[in-house]
Amino acid sequence: MRKSAATDSRDPVELDRLARGAVSGYQAVVDHLRREIILGRIRPGDRLPPERKLAEHLGVARETLRQGLRVLEGSGQILVSRGARGGATVQESIIDPVLVREDLEIRKEYILQLIEFRYVIESGAAGLAALRRGDAELELMALAQQALLNSTSTYEARMADTAFHLAVAKASGNPALLASIEDARVQMFSPLDVMAFHFEREVSYNAHQKILEAIERGDADAASQSMKEHLSTTKIEFEALCASTQ
Repeated sequence: MRKSAATDSRDPVELDRLARGAVSGYQAVVDHLRREIILGRIRPGDRLPPERKLAEHLGVARETLRQGLRVLEGSGQILVSRGARGGATVQESIIDPVLVREDLEIRKEYILQLIEFRYVIESGAAGLAALRRGDAELELMALAQQALLNSTSTYEARMADTAFHLAVAKASGNPALLASIEDARVQMFSPLDVMAFHFEREVSYNAHQKILEAIERGDADAASQSMKEHLSTTKIEFEALCASTQ
């Protein structure tokens, strides 16, 4: 989890440990760090811990870590510098619209399936959140909304959007739901940051506010329905985005 470290901090960020799964070796390192970047737990300007400490923390050999970092550097997500004050620093990715269009064409049906998946599980999570949320979760949602209002770039808006949805998932009190919602966002949003910015901020903010107000009232049905409406709009926006790239 991202503990502290603003983007102007020179202290290395603290990371979650590497989850053990079917993927191993350097690809597991790549997948894990990309997940942390997409979910906003590590952000542009953040420094990763020194190589030895990071390898120990993730439970991998230093050579395995180096291979993973080379892949991330090649994709422009980190910059590795040498010397006493060197190390890996997260970079803000530069989106190539041509590559995004190609990726959308390949992954269109899968992303529509992910939206349908989110429709089912996030509406359920919102309903549970209305019944189980605490003050801390409500504060996280409110902070995410403020961050969305204050955002000045697509990246900032996306991070605020992610923070809101994960706060709702956390408020559900179900770790399995939270993990599933995180996974869906990681798989869905890596190619989608070319979506029109005004949709990202204005439409998302208003939809989130309806969800938040229902959760604050403890109205599970309204919270669930508002999330369904929000994700139905997401599907329409995605289909429009695909149509515009053809």
